Amino acid sequence: MEIDDSSQLNGSVKNSNTSINQQCENNDISASGKKGSNDSSLSGNNKLFQDRRRLRKHNAGDNNDDGGYNKEWMDIERKNIQAYEYLCHVEEARDWIERCIEEQIDSKTFEEQLRRGIVLAKLAQIIQPGSVKKIFDAEKLQYRHSDNINYLFNVMRNIKFPENFIFELTDLYDKKNIPKVIYCLHALSHFLEVTGFLHPAVKDLVGKLEFSEEQLNIVQENFEENGLQLPQFKNVEAAVQKEMNNVLTEEQKRELYYKENCDKIIKVQSVSRGYLARKKYKDEYGNILNNKDKIIKIQAAMRGYMERKKYNERKKYFKENEASIIKLQAMVRGKKARKEYLDRKNYYENNIDKVIKVQAQVRRFLAMKYYRELKSGKPSSNALHHYLRLMGDNTLDFDYDSEMEYLRELAIRKIRENLELEREVNTLDVKIELLVKNQISIQEVVHSSKKKKKNAQATEPTESIFSNKTPDKEKRRKYKLYQNLFYLVQTNQKYLAKLMIRLNSIGSNQIKTIENTVMSLYGYAQNNREEYLLLNLIKKTIEYEVEDINDIGDFWRINPIFIKLVLHYCRGAKEQQYLRDLLQPLIKSVINSEGLELESNPVAIYKNFIRNEEYKTGVKPDKKYDVDPKEALADEETKKTYINHLQKLREITNKFLDAIIASLPNMPYSIRCIAMELSSHFMEKWPNNQADVTKILGNLIYYRYINPVICAPEGFDIIESTINQIQRKNLAEIAKLLHNISVNKPFAMDNQWLQPLNEYIGVAGKKFAAFFNKVACVETAEAHYQIDEFDDLAKTNNPIIFISPKEIIEVHSCILEHIEDIEINENDPLRIILKDLGEPVKTETSEKEIQLTLVNGFADVNDDGNTEMKHLLRKTKNMVLDILLIQNGTSIVDVLNKPSSDDLETDFHELVEQKIVNNELLKQKLEEEKRELESNNLKKKSNPNSPNNSNNSINKSSNEMSKSANEIDKSTNTMSKSTGSVNKSQNELESRNNLAKTKSISFTQLKESTFAEYKNLAKENLEKLEGYHDIKKENDYQTLLNIITKELLNKNIHREQKIAEIKKLKQTIGNLKQKEDYLMEQKNSYNGYIDQCMRQLSNNKKPTKPTIFSRQYYYLKKLEKEGKVPQFGSYQYTAEQLHKRHILESINGVSQKLYGAIKFTISSDEVGIFNIVAKAKLFEPTEITITLEELLDARYNEIQTLTICDGLAKINVNLLLHLINKK
Repeated sequence: MEIDDSSQLNGSVKNSNTSINQQCENNDISASGKKGSNDSSLSGNNKLFQDRRRLRKHNAGDNNDDGGYNKEWMDIERKNIQAYEYLCHVEEARDWIERCIEEQIDSKTFEEQLRRGIVLAKLAQIIQPGSVKKIFDAEKLQYRHSDNINYLFNVMRNIKFPENFIFELTDLYDKKNIPKVIYCLHALSHFLEVTGFLHPAVKDLVGKLEFSEEQLNIVQENFEENGLQLPQFKNVEAAVQKEMNNVLTEEQKRELYYKENCDKIIKVQSVSRGYLARKKYKDEYGNILNNKDKIIKIQAAMRGYMERKKYNERKKYFKENEASIIKLQAMVRGKKARKEYLDRKNYYENNIDKVIKVQAQVRRFLAMKYYRELKSGKPSSNALHHYLRLMGDNTLDFDYDSEMEYLRELAIRKIRENLELEREVNTLDVKIELLVKNQISIQEVVHSSKKKKKNAQATEPTESIFSNKTPDKEKRRKYKLYQNLFYLVQTNQKYLAKLMIRLNSIGSNQIKTIENTVMSLYGYAQNNREEYLLLNLIKKTIEYEVEDINDIGDFWRINPIFIKLVLHYCRGAKEQQYLRDLLQPLIKSVINSEGLELESNPVAIYKNFIRNEEYKTGVKPDKKYDVDPKEALADEETKKTYINHLQKLREITNKFLDAIIASLPNMPYSIRCIAMELSSHFMEKWPNNQADVTKILGNLIYYRYINPVICAPEGFDIIESTINQIQRKNLAEIAKLLHNISVNKPFAMDNQWLQPLNEYIGVAGKKFAAFFNKVACVETAEAHYQIDEFDDLAKTNNPIIFISPKEIIEVHSCILEHIEDIEINENDPLRIILKDLGEPVKTETSEKEIQLTLVNGFADVNDDGNTEMKHLLRKTKNMVLDILLIQNGTSIVDVLNKPSSDDLETDFHELVEQKIVNNELLKQKLEEEKRELESNNLKKKSNPNSPNNSNNSINKSSNEMSKSANEIDKSTNTMSKSTGSVNKSQNELESRNNLAKTKSISFTQLKESTFAEYKNLAKENLEKLEGYHDIKKENDYQTLLNIITKELLNKNIHREQKIAEIKKLKQTIGNLKQKEDYLMEQKNSYNGYIDQCMRQLSNNKKPTKPTIFSRQYYYLKKLEKEGKVPQFGSYQYTAEQLHKRHILESINGVSQKLYGAIKFTISSDEVGIFNIVAKAKLFEPTEITITLEELLDARYNEIQTLTICDGLAKINVNLLLHLINKK
């Protein structure tokens, strides 16, 4: 039985776990006897006893003159050692009885149980079964209990236990000499062990147990009061042996001796038998042994002669029957081989499943062996060859690459077509604006002529450059540039990141403006696109700021700008809802807990008690009011309350902690994404500082995100009512403890009264750290939001932001001021836009928000110049894989230079056949995808409810168009659109067929090639790739081998990525087709509207009748006779008339005096098209055709004069337009 010294020694062994109460009880006396010790453990430096109790001197402060020693010191220590040893012997006796009777005995009541004799009677029954008739087991001590003790007396005498060891009844019952009783039990245990009793004697526990000073003093006082002497327990075993020798007979002594020395007797007997045997052997075989060498020689010679004779006879026999023997051997070997083959075959067939498993395990072992070699960082071509042979796969998903290449090509082509359509639509939009403006001018002219007011030209109000309706070309140009600028700044986050970091580093006041504008620029992350872009801005800011940090500890000393962005971002609805759901129940439970106080300062608790007592009783208490912390803790009520507060604080904080950890699945993705980016950038720069990175994550997630809500819940709509001072103090204490847990930081001296919670912080900090690391494990933003580079280009509507002109100008000014810190490349798009914009317009100070549509001014999708090289690299990689699959070597160069063979050629042609089959499957797959894309497009086109078929957002000023004109234009434009779609579909089909045809030809040529020619082609490709991606022949193309190995090992990951990208590309193409339909619809609708406007311009003008007998009158009469009157009128003027009106500025080579002889005819037979004919005797008649659109474009582009009639004359554009509109 093991002695549990933590639970069975009457509380003598102290609990080593230090609780809050034990830390505060500074006035307790520990086992060491020193006052004020708060360590209750007796182990380590404070251990009282080690094998024997150490002698220690008294404190130097005792009243003595000998440096800390007094005259009684040695006697006291000796008596304490005796008391300690006696208590150990008592426990030894109790332990022995427990093992004998197989029952637990409480050490506190052991002496009383001995007096009642119950355990002694049970011990007697175990020693001599049947010796105990009935045990008297009353709880209260009575004289009848002596019967139980007498049972043991009888048994001890029956087994002839020496009388001088047996105690008297009064020694135990009347407690006259308990040490003698314990001594008797020790002697009895040794006696029984010697006589073969089942259980061993008592154990030696001296030095293994510990007792308090109080226990030792009680024992020592008992010895002194009763005048008892401690028996010699060390000599009890020897004393028992001695008494047994006096009592036993000679025969018993002999038997006992034999029993005690059994092993030694057996060993002596063995030695004696060995000696006798060796002596007998020497006597019998001595002569032989003396002539051993001679006898061995004779035997060897005889055996040699007999074996040679036997060998020669057998050799002669074999020689005579050689042919028969050979035939017989062949038959036997054949039969044996056939039997082994059939047995092995049957065995394999009967265990085919196991054989397959074994083969799989062997292949797996070899594959893993070569896999580890490939993964080691410098793979060899030999390892790659064996790996490919084992895995049976030498492709790098070429079909996926081809499919992605085709879909990407199609997407880019669609984007370019849509951009061209978009430019056409924008041009038409300008024309419509000019036509509308021109129509307004006509109405003003008519209105002015009716009132007969000369020179009544209306003065237009000054318009803002941020109005997309302005006809002013310069203002419209700047407006578009601002659209481009803010789209570029929004989508290319490096500009804003660098600007904000710069402003933050110099402490500029502009940082506040930029911070507020950022949230407007990203629409407060209200949709996926804006949230994705804002997260990218935070990501880019983190990247730049981490790069600038030299030591990870510097993070705590800087004020990073990304933290400010996160704080702004965390005010979003999704983030607030998460915090509300998480913290509202917890905070309300704290606030609604009546009487809850978590004050941890003992002085504040002490003073609060005094104030409450004065308030309740009206009497000033006797206690001091101004005390220090130690004096405050000396007050029992204060100490009790302080401990209770700490326990409550830990309990409530633990509830908060558990709730936060359990809320991980509900945490917004955006916060987890920011944590992931923060963790990845810090770990990339400091890979060995995981603990510090976790603390930084804790600072972000808890302190910056969660902590403010706990400290001020009313500011985050967690609670509706205000909270009092005590409630706010309680929440502050909880938040403080959670903050230390989040960074795993124990409380220091500035919070010394919370230091008892440091152990809890260590345990809880590990849980919180694991939670923070899990928060940072999340998918990428691209995968989460399903956004790629084509996303904006495939959308029908451009993104819109709401921002004031003042903010636009401030952002422009700020970027322009710090452009050298943002971008130094003069050809960067940002610098190009800023150069075109010029200086900001300071007059734009309106704070009223406008709707700014963002436009990508750099949307043309171009190749990066490496498309051909990428295609060549992909093709070469697959060729090298094919070659390494077939032939092995030390390197790529070694394999390419090795000669071919018939077996290799056969393997090569089998591989080519398989590739041709795969290519056919790829062609079928591409055809199916083509049909699928076209089918989906037709479905979208045929859906009348599709928003892309709605003209609500396209038709401008539809109330000015007639219904019939709309129907005619729509029918005409629909036919044009269908024709265009058919042509594009044919182009796509032709492009795809050409791609498939090219591949088919290459595989046909490959089928006719040899393996040697295939290797030569690979050599040529490698020479072309020399230097690309650091591919060099100098290192035997090891770089290419590394690239191939990396792609092969990550093949499954890349396959999943490619499948996801193909899916996204298909979706993008579908969106691009929708956008194409939308733009075509818009273009056709604009064209129809322009035609309608032109017709309305002609229909609204009533032809004016010329004055009778005027030049115009006779001119029209002449035209009527000839039947050549234009549909929309014809007017004839002299050059002199036009010059006086300043319409005609000059005629090349003609004097103004001759202008009266030159006639200009202006006529129109089609809407918006004007014919101008110049006639004179000085030159041949000259005719030109000019359109209203050309004149309006010239006016929009601020072109004052136009040269007409092959450079003959110059006209004023605005005055000519005025004349045309008037007529």
